Amino acid sequence: MQEPGLYFPFVHVRDDDWLKAAALYWPSVRRLVPIGYEKHDSPTAQTFVDAEVLRDEDPCHLLPMVSQDLARALEANADRLVQDYNLDHAYAKWDGRSWSGPSAPSFEVPQLGWIHVTKFSPRVLGYLSDLGLAVRGRASSAIRAEAGGPHDWIGLHPALAGAYMTVLAASVSKQAHFQPVTDQADLKVATVTGDIESALHLLTGSEARAGTAGGVGVETYVMLALRCVLPANLADVPADKIIECRRRLAEELAAFRDYVAASRAELVELAAIPLKRRRLEAFAEHVEHTVEVPLLRLERSLSLLGFEPARSLLVAGSFAAPAAVAAVVPMTPAAATTVGAVAAVGSAWWQVSRVRDRAKAETPVSYLLDVRDHLTPRTLAARVRRIFRGTYGRPKRQP
Repeated sequence: MQEPGLYFPFVHVRDDDWLKAAALYWPSVRRLVPIGYEKHDSPTAQTFVDAEVLRDEDPCHLLPMVSQDLARALEANADRLVQDYNLDHAYAKWDGRSWSGPSAPSFEVPQLGWIHVTKFSPRVLGYLSDLGLAVRGRASSAIRAEAGGPHDWIGLHPALAGAYMTVLAASVSKQAHFQPVTDQADLKVATVTGDIESALHLLTGSEARAGTAGGVGVETYVMLALRCVLPANLADVPADKIIECRRRLAEELAAFRDYVAASRAELVELAAIPLKRRRLEAFAEHVEHTVEVPLLRLERSLSLLGFEPARSLLVAGSFAAPAAVAAVVPMTPAAATTVGAVAAVGSAWWQVSRVRDRAKAETPVSYLLDVRDHLTPRTLAARVRRIFRGTYGRPKRQP
C-alpha cells in the first residue's frame, strides 16, 4: 500500500509548484485542518482539493495517538528549551520574518509562530504554558499586551513552533501510515528518522539519530527524480494537466512507487548522513545512478536502430509526404514533416511497439519519461519523441 503524504507545518501549502510535483507521486497529500477552519487556498490548491488529491485530516482524531510521546519528548528537553526558546527570546531576537507566513491569522504577533489549539493535547499545552514556552491568544496580556487574538491559537517561539509541527507530523505519520512532506526546506531534516524526538534534538544541539522511517529520504529522492523531467516553467502547467497525467499514467506510476518502496532502506541510510552537503551529494549521485542513466539508456533503446536516421531527417524537416497522402491533404512543410513521420513509423509499428514495451519493462523509471512527454509543450520535437515512444495513439484510460 502506498502511503499518502502528510503536509506540514501549515494548513495552506506555500508553494504551488511543490504541490504539483508532489501530486505526481503521492496518492494524496493530507494536511491537519481543524473542523470549521476557514481556508484560503490558492486556485491551484483548490483544483487539487476538488480532485481529492489534497485532503483534510482532523487533528482531533489523530492527536490521541501521539500526545503521550510528544509530552515525554518535551519534558526530556525542558531545560534547554526554556533556556533558548522561551517567549522573551522570541521577542528579543526576532529577525523580521513571520513564521506563519502571509496567510497567518490577522491577529498574529510576527515574532511568534501560531499553531491551532486542536494540535495540542491538554497535557502538552499545559506543560508548555507553565514553562513560559507558549501563550494562548487572548490570554497573552501578561506577556505582551498587543498579542490579542482568538483564544484558539497558541503562540510559540518560531523555532519551537516549527519543531513541534515537525515532530507532530512525523509521529502522526508513523501511527497513521502517512509520509511527512513539506515545502519548507529547513524543516525537512527534522523528519530524517521519523522519531518524534528528532526535531527537538536538533534544537538541543544533538544530531538526529538513524531510524527506520524514511519519509524525508523518499521525498528528497522523488523530488530530485521529478526535477530531471519536469518543465522549467512548471508554474505555467495547469493543475488540471497534472491530474490528467496522474490518471493516464496510473499503471506506470504504480510501478514507479513500487520501485521507490523497494529502495526505502537505502534512502533512509542516505537521509541519515549528518553532514548536509554530503547528504545532498549522496542523493544527487543516487538519482544520477538510478534515474538519469536508466532514462538515457531507455531513450537510446527507443531510437530503434534504423529509425535514428529517420528521426534526424524529421527534425531537419526534410521528410517527404507519401504521394497518396499528399494528394488529399494540403501540405505545408510542417504538415509534410509530421505525416511523413507517422507513415514511416506506422510501416513497422509492430517492431516499434515490441521494442518500446521491452525497454519500458526493464526500468520502472519510464514513468518519469512519460511525465515529461505529457507536460512539455507540444513542439515538433516533443511530438517526435511521443511518436517513437508510442504514447500517441494509445486509448485513453477511463477514470
